[in-house]
Amino acid sequence: MKLICETCTINRAISGGKRVFLKTILAIGKGSERKADETKIMLITSGNKTGIKYSVLKNIAKIFTRFLDEGKATISFITPEHDVQIKSDKIQLTAFLKVVKLVLVGGPVQESPLSANLFSATPQPPQLRLPCLTIGKKKTSILDSPSVLATKSVITNRKDYPTKGFSRMLVSLQISDLKLARFDSQILLLQKLRSLNLSKNCLRNLPRALGQLRLSELDLSSNSLVDSSWEWLLEPNIQSTLQNLNISQNGLSFLPMNVIHARALVTLTADNNHIRKLPFALWTLNRLRVLSLARNQIDAIPETFRRMRLERLDLSENALHEKGATVPDLRMEGTTETSEQNRQPSSLFELAARTVIRKKLPYAMPGLIPFTVQETLRRTPLCGCGQPCFDSKVFQRAKVIVLNCSCTVLNANHHLYADSVFCSEKCSRKV
Repeated sequence: MKLICETCTINRAISGGKRVFLKTILAIGKGSERKADETKIMLITSGNKTGIKYSVLKNIAKIFTRFLDEGKATISFITPEHDVQIKSDKIQLTAFLKVVKLVLVGGPVQESPLSANLFSATPQPPQLRLPCLTIGKKKTSILDSPSVLATKSVITNRKDYPTKGFSRMLVSLQISDLKLARFDSQILLLQKLRSLNLSKNCLRNLPRALGQLRLSELDLSSNSLVDSSWEWLLEPNIQSTLQNLNISQNGLSFLPMNVIHARALVTLTADNNHIRKLPFALWTLNRLRVLSLARNQIDAIPETFRRMRLERLDLSENALHEKGATVPDLRMEGTTETSEQNRQPSSLFELAARTVIRKKLPYAMPGLIPFTVQETLRRTPLCGCGQPCFDSKVFQRAKVIVLNCSCTVLNANHHLYADSVFCSEKCSRKV
């Protein structure tokens, strides 16, 4: 049995020294093909491919499992005087230590928790067959495989797709041009994964559990996510880590509203879609620096884009033609007695949101106010003066605006028209 993990070996005979965790393969088995040879644990790192062998029987002083629920354990050997600290997946580490326990007690594993007492079981006849760690002075293929400790994997051919799952050490994974129609749930087990590329496939939906990964880069371009729910963007892990998102060429008719929850987003690419309008709340992505929306059907952008600090905005090949400009009626609605009578009553969330604004309560950080009220405030369009407009009409292509952007890419004879709302007649006269 082998365990892919990170280890730090501490020599108790030597004081001091740096404690660095290295990518490691821990394997337990017979030391050689001889029947009389005892069971050993072999530790192999990228810097020591020949490995270190530790005897198991009568050579383990103690196994520390207090933090096993966090995927951490320590094996203290008698000879040599090494403490091997292990960090790995909790389930795999538990299974590995159960095998070690079985070797130590010489019988089947009990159903009681591992951390209770590794040495308390009554000795029974051995019922475990372990493989040899060496065959004719050569390591077996399970230990010599170059992909076991690999942190990056690129799969562009079906024959290269792993049949026994992905290495848990993967940091970067690319699965492209395979026409995958369903998301592989094995990807959800890769807790160290930071970059995932699923471009040029046929994916129609993604599981919400994807948001539990701490991805910093995600490429979903050239798929079929037009009817996707995008609920995975509601998970806290991916909201706090995702910095680069590519959803180009997915047939999208609108930019997914849940994108506004990815508060760590720096680069957003949504080229080659059918997007016509953008959400007003996009301005709340205060870390966003690069926004690419080329080759869509956008005819105007929200006026709230003035509040963004973009370094690059690409709106080339969109519908920002000057001849298509409208002349909206900017007379304020709701000033007459009739319109006041026909107005729909405000929802409880809207009333709460209005109170937050009136009392000038802080609401930017999660948890300060109820989530539904915070969402109402985030999604509400803002007037040019900064006042939220809960029930105002949106005037399309109401004005031409200039953005605070270092580089704006437009076609010739195109202008940046803005969709606007107005909190009062005074603001509407400023157009």
